[in-house]
Amino acid sequence: MGEQIKQKKPFSKTQCIVTLSVVMLVISLSLTGVFVVFVSKALLYFPWMRGIVMGSGDPMTKHGLSFQEVEWKAYDTNQTLRGWWIPADSKNDLGNSIIVVHGSGKDRYEWFEQLNHFHEEGLSTLVFDCRDGMGKSDSLERGIGYSFREHKDVRSAIRYVKSTYPEQSKKLILTGMSMGGGSVIIAAAKDRDLIDGVISESAYASPMKAWKHNIYRYLSDGVAKTFKVVEPVQHLLPTHPPQWLVDLILRITLDKIIASEDNLSQYDTPENLVAQISPKPILFIAATEDPVVPYDQSETLFRVAKEPKELWTIESNRHSTAVHISSHEAYRAKLHKFIQSI
Repeated sequence: MGEQIKQKKPFSKTQCIVTLSVVMLVISLSLTGVFVVFVSKALLYFPWMRGIVMGSGDPMTKHGLSFQEVEWKAYDTNQTLRGWWIPADSKNDLGNSIIVVHGSGKDRYEWFEQLNHFHEEGLSTLVFDCRDGMGKSDSLERGIGYSFREHKDVRSAIRYVKSTYPEQSKKLILTGMSMGGGSVIIAAAKDRDLIDGVISESAYASPMKAWKHNIYRYLSDGVAKTFKVVEPVQHLLPTHPPQWLVDLILRITLDKIIASEDNLSQYDTPENLVAQISPKPILFIAATEDPVVPYDQSETLFRVAKEPKELWTIESNRHSTAVHISSHEAYRAKLHKFIQSI
C-alpha cells in the first residue's frame, strides 16, 4: 500500500481566537504607530503639509518706508538669519528699536500691517524670518521649533541690533505673536539686561499644552478639513484618543526638537521663565476665544509674571495679531502707552 497522506488537524476554536487576537493586535499597534508618527510630523511640519503661501511686497511698496535687507549669523550655529531693518524717520527718531517675531507657519509678513505703526511711533524696526521656517532665513528642514530654537534667533537679533545700530537701540522692545510671543518671553528672560520691554501676543505658556489642545481640537473637528492628504483614512482616526497616547506624541515631538540642536532645554518655556523679565515691563495680548492658544494660557503667563505687567484682553474668536482682531487705533494706543512706560 502507498504511504498514507497525513491530514493536518483543523485549528481548534482556541487556536483561532488566539491567532485572530494576535493579528488584531499587530494591526492595532501598526495603526497606532502610524497615527503617532503622523500627528508628531503634523505638529512640526503642518505649514508645509497644508501648503501655506506667504506674503509678498516690501515696506517701501506697502507703506513707503525706506528699508534695508539685512542678515546676520544665528546665536550659536553657522546658519544665517534674514530680515528687514526699517530705520526710524530722522525727524521722529527717539533712539528706540523694536524686534518683531512671527508665529509658527508664518514669516515676517505676519507683521506687515504694523510696520507703519512702529515707524510713526519713532521706532526703528527689525522684522525677520526665524530659521527652519517659511521665510528666507536658513533652514535645515527640521520643522517648527516652538520657541526652543526660535528664542535663540531672537537673542541673536538682539545682539545684531545692539552692535550694528547702537544709536537707534538705546532702548529695545521685543514683540512677537504666538510662537513668536513665546520666543520673545524666553529671550527677554535670558537677556533681560539687553532689553527694555516685551509685548507678547497670544503666546502659549507651554508648547506642550498648546499641542495637546490642538491635537484634540483637530481630531474632534475632523483632520481632513485641514490636512486633505488624510481624507481617505479620516474614518480610521480616533476623535478622542486616550491620554497616554497623546502624552506619547507630546514626548516624541519634544524629544525630536530638543535633539535637533545643541544647547536646547525642555525647561525653556514661557511659563518657566516669564517671571525673570521683571523689572522690565511686559504687555500680554490675548483673545478670549482663541481657537489655537486658549485664553487661559495667557492668564497663566500673566499670573506667573511679576510686575510691571498688563493683560489686554480682546473679545475675539481668532488667532491673530491685535491689529487684526481689535483695530489699528486700539493697537496703536496700547503701543504708544507701552513705549512711554519703558
